[in-house]
Amino acid sequence: MDSSSVLWKNRSFLKLWLAQLTANVGDQCYSFALLWYLLQATKSGTALSLLAIPEMVAGLLFYLIGGVLADRYSPRLLMVGADVARIFVAIGVGIMAAMGIEQFAFFLVAQFLLGLFSSLFQPARTVALKSVVSVEQLGRANAILDTTFRTVRIAAPLTIGLIAAAVPLSTLFFVNAASYMLSVVFLYTLRVSLHDQATASAAKMTPGQYVRDIAEGVRELRKSRLLLLVLLFSNMGFLVWQVCYSVGFPFLAERIQQGDGSTLAMLMGFYGVGNLLGSLYMSRAYYTRYLLVILIGWTLQAGGFLLLATGGTVHWLAFLGAAVAGVGGPFIGIPTVTAIQIKAASSSTGKIFAINMLIFTFFSMLSSSLGAIWLGSWPVEQLFFISGLFLAAMSATGFFIDQRNSRQQHQSASV
Repeated sequence: MDSSSVLWKNRSFLKLWLAQLTANVGDQCYSFALLWYLLQATKSGTALSLLAIPEMVAGLLFYLIGGVLADRYSPRLLMVGADVARIFVAIGVGIMAAMGIEQFAFFLVAQFLLGLFSSLFQPARTVALKSVVSVEQLGRANAILDTTFRTVRIAAPLTIGLIAAAVPLSTLFFVNAASYMLSVVFLYTLRVSLHDQATASAAKMTPGQYVRDIAEGVRELRKSRLLLLVLLFSNMGFLVWQVCYSVGFPFLAERIQQGDGSTLAMLMGFYGVGNLLGSLYMSRAYYTRYLLVILIGWTLQAGGFLLLATGGTVHWLAFLGAAVAGVGGPFIGIPTVTAIQIKAASSSTGKIFAINMLIFTFFSMLSSSLGAIWLGSWPVEQLFFISGLFLAAMSATGFFIDQRNSRQQHQSASV
């Protein structure tokens, strides 16, 4: 029987999927409403660019804690608790918007809190999925969740725009709170019985125990060379990806149409469609060489960026390049999470996932910083060209390492 149909008959997976679906729709409402409200309130692009920083800081501070908790306690209850907390944050922001409060600092605090609770939620979800899905189905389960997220991100803004025209903007924040409430209902009835039984007797955590648990995760990562390479190569490319997406895409759109915002929407739309196609392919693919698939993803990103470098003069190549780069995204993210779930010990899955998110956040923040002080001042064609070459060189290095590891494993097996 096709493993995808088996997954949909798995009631626990179905509830986890429904929880993500409802939360994703609500998140899109929240993001749209927040950006539009603050744009009207501040009229400042700088202010909008600062919104991502509190979430990143919260991730740096709390991802490891979330990973430790996910490995020691019930992931189901951690997810429920995180969603309940996010309900109150969404309601609070909705009340501020309804009252016309425009103090930017309040919204930065709200973003920090959302980042904190997401740092607790995501490791728990990774552990929960490992508990409710068989090892053979983990890759497709991750791909289905990824496809759902990307589909909502493409389709939801159109509907949200129509709703926003008919109701007060603050209503969208309360829609987000309602979506988290639905997610809580689905998650609360989720069965993660094996993990719950294993962690029900966990002792009360102390600061020293947190440190020991984190050290245990680092030791396991050092012993598993394959997992270490997966985490490194899956995140190193974000050193240039972040600045290309947040700076390169807008400047290229301006170059193409002299400031027409619809061109930027089309570029991002083509990238999103590529993402969706990549996710759909990954939902049907079977693979065991996770590093190889990740490197193929970065190679597609490199090819897309090199096409984007020529898009200022040949415009259709820009849209093709955005789509090609978009296809590579799921080839990177999905195998990374699957490798963590399969290769990491059950007692360290959450911690290894948290370390992965820390590495991702580090490279993303470094990319944003380089964009602000250096890369962002380059001509956009040069930015995409150099970034594409960097990703190509990184992928070639990774292919060499992966091929050498494969030969060594084959020789060991022969002996």
